[in-house]
Amino acid sequence: MRRQDDVSIEAAGPAAPVATAAAGTRWWWLNGPSFAERLAAAGNRPAGFDYLRLLLSTLVIVTHAVGVAYGVGETLRVFGGAWRPAVALILPMFFALSGFLVAGSLERCRSLISFLGLRLIRLVPALAVETFAAIVIGAIFTTLPLTEYFSSPLFRQYFLNILGVVQFLLPGVFLGNPWSGLVNGQLWTLPWELYCYLIIAGITALGLLRREDRALATILIVHAVIFVIYVLIRRHQPGVTVSGPVLILCFLYGIGVYLFRKRIIWSKALFALALAATLLGLSVPGGDYLIALPCAYLTAFLGLTSPRRSWLVSSGDYSYGLFLYGFPIQQAVVATFGAGQSWWANAAISWCLAFALAFLSWHLVEKNAMKLRPRLLATEASLLARLPAPDAFTGWLRSRRVLTALAVVLVAAAATGTYLALRKPAENFPLLARLAVINAHIGEADPDYVFIAGDSNAEMINATHRLCGRNVVNAGISGAKMTDMNGHWATFAFTKKPGSIVILIGTNDLHRKRKPTQPKYLDAFERNADRLIASAAALSTKVFVAAVPPAEPGMIKYYEPAAVVALSERLKRACDRHACTFIDPFAGTRDGTEGFAKPDSTHDGIHVRSYRDAMASVEAQICS
Repeated sequence: MRRQDDVSIEAAGPAAPVATAAAGTRWWWLNGPSFAERLAAAGNRPAGFDYLRLLLSTLVIVTHAVGVAYGVGETLRVFGGAWRPAVALILPMFFALSGFLVAGSLERCRSLISFLGLRLIRLVPALAVETFAAIVIGAIFTTLPLTEYFSSPLFRQYFLNILGVVQFLLPGVFLGNPWSGLVNGQLWTLPWELYCYLIIAGITALGLLRREDRALATILIVHAVIFVIYVLIRRHQPGVTVSGPVLILCFLYGIGVYLFRKRIIWSKALFALALAATLLGLSVPGGDYLIALPCAYLTAFLGLTSPRRSWLVSSGDYSYGLFLYGFPIQQAVVATFGAGQSWWANAAISWCLAFALAFLSWHLVEKNAMKLRPRLLATEASLLARLPAPDAFTGWLRSRRVLTALAVVLVAAAATGTYLALRKPAENFPLLARLAVINAHIGEADPDYVFIAGDSNAEMINATHRLCGRNVVNAGISGAKMTDMNGHWATFAFTKKPGSIVILIGTNDLHRKRKPTQPKYLDAFERNADRLIASAAALSTKVFVAAVPPAEPGMIKYYEPAAVVALSERLKRACDRHACTFIDPFAGTRDGTEGFAKPDSTHDGIHVRSYRDAMASVEAQICS
């Protein structure tokens, strides 16, 4: 999360006094001012939101300290049990707070031009600074020579963070830390925040926020759809924190609370009930998807308090900077002082350093970026002046209902396509953990070790079975296709170069849905094979590429047997160009030359029964 400066409530405009919403009620716990009255009493800028943002940003650093100091496993152990509700509440509150404040900002803006423009002005400059700062930190702590660091594809890809396409890794950085390799784990929420802005822009463009009943119906429909998909169909299992869809719901309900601020009572009793309901929801299966409303209430309740402002909140908004810079600094602190430090020491040191950077970021970058606001508003006014008058435009739309409906469909399709194009598996912690294990094994391997890379056929090889009397580092990653393996290769930290490299890849490229026998697919596969083999040849003069293993006839529904032969031929061609050795560990399991496996030669139709025997059949070639 983050914080929007101009999203502060001060822009909610002058709020006329509203009659106490609970006046005359028989229930004492519903007595109290409305949220709108609390806003008006604080001059539309209650200090509670400033303190709440700062507190939540600090808690993000504190909770990350456990994983940074002790590793992901300890995070799961500590926060996966009784502490889970308290820790999982942090991000939902951040998003609910954002929804409440952004709704106020949207209400003030003349159009989506200024609304989205202000979001960019507020978020992107500091994000760009964080990206460059992390790159500098990476250059200090990388285990690679700086020439390799700056020439790595991972280094170039890291700049995509500025566009909201999150990249977690930098080449050779923080590989020895307990939370190995992760540079900016806090940014996994950034894409979900961008989705929230796209959603609110879309429903605003469709006029669904102009009336309270439409807004409420929209929120409830979205909530129902997400609940059905993730709870009833996918049966999503929660982790330490909540999922992205839950964050979207909290954002939407934050908007709803703002829209209904004249009707909602600021009540300590309701706050207690909302807090209890939220913590209970975070404690039970499926409950994550029911917390959005109570979470939004308790967040707005706390934000509408009016404690005395201190210098800490009156001199600037440092919460966004704390959130952005905290995690890389925490990793740098561990890399500097060693993994033996306590979590609280890491949190304390890192908070001070992150606050110093946040202070500089606010006064040198973020505050100055907000000076672009008058120019943005002038541009908006100029653009709106060239558009038809709203009444004329509305009449044109009404007279062309078919075109209007088509436009809505096209906009929805474009939005969906954009979402699918930008969507990344930002929280693929199993893959990150697997990469960390591989890099740790590389660091501990004896000289001249054998490096085995590929898909599940590689991962199933028992690394304790030595090849040629040497250590084996198993870098197999289940589910990897050829294109995936090239990406994974860039994350391997070859602090020690292998004596031999064995590549087993191609099974996941066989799937029928990929239409693997098409010439264009085979050509792309061969090009990627060229790239992968070239990367391996740059590390070792002994590179071995295995033929694609066969599949049993019962798997023909899923896999294309003809592609086994075609892909193997492309692998051999690529291997010949790089003077590597083409091997076939699976020759004993093949039933003819059409890509089928012998009956009962696999344990699941695609994986051979004995990888020890398969590797023994080619050990002489590898060891020669």
